[in-house]
Amino acid sequence: MLDDEARQGGCACALSETPAARGGKRERRSRPWRHPLKRHIEVPYRVAAAIAVMEMGVSEYSTIAHAVGLTLEEVERVDMVEDAAVRQLALARIPEGEWFKLAHRIRCPKCQATVGVVPCVACRSY
Repeated sequence: MLDDEARQGGCACALSETPAARGGKRERRSRPWRHPLKRHIEVPYRVAAAIAVMEMGVSEYSTIAHAVGLTLEEVERVDMVEDAAVRQLALARIPEGEWFKLAHRIRCPKCQATVGVVPCVACRSY
């Protein structure tokens, strides 16, 4: 019935729904991330992950961009802390115990382990 309505110009929303729209599980990386101690700091998950990768010691923009799924320009803007929320997060730092799942694995600059989450769980680099 829904397919017939969609073909006849009725409601096509049932055909184009995403899992999140149907009440399914949203991917964690698409949600905003809120600092657990300073609740007023809220940034996109990928931006917080980029800051965590930078705090781990990775400085190459292309590596950071590939790891978290941002563009080079976005990583550069994060590093320059142009946005007020990013500036507050950079000053507050990522708290110990928080971790971020990466889009692609990278090497830890301290222990050389291949990691899929930051900070590195092998050497606990923060």
